[in-house]
Amino acid sequence: MRESNFELYRRMTAALNAKDIEGCCACIADDIVFEAPAYREPGVPVASGGADMRAMYLGLMESFDTIDYRIERFIPALDPDLVIVEVAGNNLVAATGKYYRNRYLFMVQCREGKISHILEYSNPQVFRTAHENAES
Repeated sequence: MRESNFELYRRMTAALNAKDIEGCCACIADDIVFEAPAYREPGVPVASGGADMRAMYLGLMESFDTIDYRIERFIPALDPDLVIVEVAGNNLVAATGKYYRNRYLFMVQCREGKISHILEYSNPQVFRTAHENAES
């Protein structure tokens, strides 16, 4: 089960890198919750539900000319439905021409072959720097 959940995360990442919205959405549960505490108030998700997550994916695909998330390593958890993954991002920001290079630690809960919860830890200052001087 652990390996199939790792493969699910790999498929979602490959679809995101290819800007394949349908491929991304095929990997997520309808009731998915995406949290990123560095970017929101505590308890306020970035996305809640499949429609919100689709909109978030589309926003990423529009914000970046290129998307390149590389899985650095999986950290096996006791719970085979919990995927802990370290990721390196190298995305070209469309509005600034700067590269957004961040490191992430994701805790991803899987349920019945779909991703049901994502908790992202990353450095918000790296995001701000890459998007500085972007025209609104």
